[in-house]
This record gives sequence, structure tokens and C-alpha cells, in this order.
Amino acid sequence: MQTAYVDESEPGGGLDHTVYVLAAVIVADAGADNARAAVRRSTPRRMRKLHWYEGLPAQRISWLDLLRHAVEVVVVRYDGAVARAERRRRRCLERLVWELEQRGVGTLVLESRGPARDRDDRSMFTTLRDRGVGLRLRWAHVRPSDEPLLALADIACGAHGDGAGQIPPPVIVA
Repeated sequence: MQTAYVDESEPGGGLDHTVYVLAAVIVADAGADNARAAVRRSTPRRMRKLHWYEGLPAQRISWLDLLRHAVEVVVVRYDGAVARAERRRRRCLERLVWELEQRGVGTLVLESRGPARDRDDRSMFTTLRDRGVGLRLRWAHVRPSDEPLLALADIACGAHGDGAGQIPPPVIVA
């Protein structure tokens, strides 16, 4: 089995209302414990969790190596008309769920954004299932302090935003 760990990014510090990024890092369940241990070893003591934008350039380069634990990295990017963040997120999530289902991923783990926004995501998953998308995909919201592998998705988002060549080109939605 495989699990996808997902994080988000709003390039431009949330000021650009035409862009939104979701990155999923797909990890084989059999290798998840080794990947968690590697993330924990790479997390500086000053950080509660490994976070791309808090890292120094040299740290970021070494963190890219953590993506070797991924079976695949999938980036979905909204590039479209001005829209609220939740609408941009839903467009990305819709495509990401389809992409993950095509790859046979069994579980999707999202970083918790608090009870209200997690409810919005659950509503979106229900809507997708009603349309026949994501029927076999289980999902959960988790705090990043409880799941180190969410840091891999943070790395993928940050590296995508910085134009790192190690990240595959995104799937674009509008």
C-alpha cells in the first residue's frame, strides 16, 4: 500500500489570489518508518517541525534529499482567475484526489488546518465521492507534530515555489 502526504502553499504569501499549490508525496507504507526517522534526524532542534521557509539555503538543499523516500511526488497548481483561497484549494484537491486514485494510493493524509477548515475538506471529499471520484481513497487530517512525513510535502511545495529542478512539473488546474 501507499500513502500520500499532502501540504499546501499560497505563493506570494497569500497575496496572489490567482495561485494555489498542493503537493502530495507518495510513500510506500513499508518504508514509512524509515522515512519518518530520516525527517526527525533532519529537523533542526530549533524547529518544532521541519518547515521549508524556515530553513537556511544549505538546509533546504539537504532536505531535498529526503524526497528519495518518495515513490512519487505529485504537484497540482491552480493558475486561474482571482478566487478565494478555499475555492482554489477545492480545485486543486479535486484534481489531486483523481491523480492519487489513478496511482492506486490508498490513504491521503492532510495537514490539519483546524476544525472549521477540516470540515470544509470533509465536505469536499463527500462531494467528490458523490461524483464517483476518490471512492477507494481513505483520508485523514493530522497535526504536523504528529506526522513527520507531512514535512516531505512541505519540502515539495517549497521546492516547487523556489523552482527546484528535483520537483516534477505541476498539473495545472484553472
